[in-house]
Amino acid sequence: MRSKLLHWSAIVLILEIGLLHILTAQAEYEEAPYMGYLFAANFFGSLIAAYAIQHRQYWGWLLGLVVAGGSMAGYAWSRTLGMPGMNVEEWFDPYGVASMSLEGVFILLALFFRPWRTAVPSSPNAGGPISPFAPTLIGLLLILLAAFLTYQWDAAVTRAFGHHVGSLDQVCSTPVTTLADLEEQYGIQVSLVAISMLDGIVDVRIKIIDPDKAHAILQNQAALLVNQESLILAPHMHSHSTGRLKAGKIYVMFFPTEQIVHAGSEVNLVFGSVRVAPVAVR
Repeated sequence: MRSKLLHWSAIVLILEIGLLHILTAQAEYEEAPYMGYLFAANFFGSLIAAYAIQHRQYWGWLLGLVVAGGSMAGYAWSRTLGMPGMNVEEWFDPYGVASMSLEGVFILLALFFRPWRTAVPSSPNAGGPISPFAPTLIGLLLILLAAFLTYQWDAAVTRAFGHHVGSLDQVCSTPVTTLADLEEQYGIQVSLVAISMLDGIVDVRIKIIDPDKAHAILQNQAALLVNQESLILAPHMHSHSTGRLKAGKIYVMFFPTEQIVHAGSEVNLVFGSVRVAPVAVR
């Protein structure tokens, strides 16, 4: 009985890991194509591992450990050193946190019980159906429920805290929003972009025209695209701190120059997935 529960739990966990990765594969592909392929590979690897575990093949557990361990290592890498061609990402991401939790449970399950010590190939005459209807249905419902709750969690976080800035290539390929459209659609005007504090800070001042529209864009992560060559992300203190916006008031942001922004440099303000028309730094 314990062996059946162990294998059933492992199958549900590894399938959920693969599902969460394939649900986000398209977004990863748009940011960096190779990441999309890696996420798709994770999904297919999870399917193969689940099939092998179901048939009591010890290599299924080993493949599952590779899938789960590789995913955890990639998540940590993307949040510390940054994946090639991508910005360093924030640790708190609903899909990432959910997937990391499941991967950790799968790894602990495998290492604690070490099921490959007793795993044997399945036999057509072993007796009983390979996948009883009730456990299969319950597992499917749990997989779908976990994916749905993660999706709802991610949507709630996005509504509350906005979108993150993509990679340099992704930002450069984003259509430009004109200053007129910025005011009409997002309720803000760019009042000033200038060097200050002994050439150490880029002082960005934005006038609030429509507080409701402005909140929707200013809650996104902000960045400066410098001469179409470099991205400077806003310091964390500016992230998700719009507070109470009032019409006619000035919203101030500071970016480090990083010794690449000078008077006369051409920069684009970036808010999440919105890239504003370039302006010259004073």
